[in-house]
Amino acid sequence: MRLSAQILQSAEQRTNPLSERELVLRSLAIPSIEHLSVTRDQFDSIDFSNNHITSLDNFPRLNRLSSLYLSGNDVERVDARNLRRNLPGLKTLVLTGNRVAGWDVLGDLGVGCPGLEFLSLAGNPVTMRRRR
Repeated sequence: MRLSAQILQSAEQRTNPLSERELVLRSLAIPSIEHLSVTRDQFDSIDFSNNHITSLDNFPRLNRLSSLYLSGNDVERVDARNLRRNLPGLKTLVLTGNRVAGWDVLGDLGVGCPGLEFLSLAGNPVTMRRRR
């Protein structure tokens, strides 16, 4: 299911246990990130868990966003330039159970998210690789 403005406007909005304003987009079979400008930068956290997202890209400017939850997706690519330009406050990124396989993706995350404080990569192929 494509992520439309209508889905974004009708999605669950709540205050999560960390007292963050959170937009819940779990388990909607979303294939890509799009139309997030409809949120008007009103959320501290977005939960994209258990979808079909393959790439972290196409984010509009979201100054307030500090946490992204993408567990159980198919993420294998990161657009560092887009993250750095449009998510300046990102501190928490959960990528548990995705398809991150290469060290280059981790490098892109470092470039794209200089303020990142928490990163979860459990269950990704890169956690099984040895660095040479």
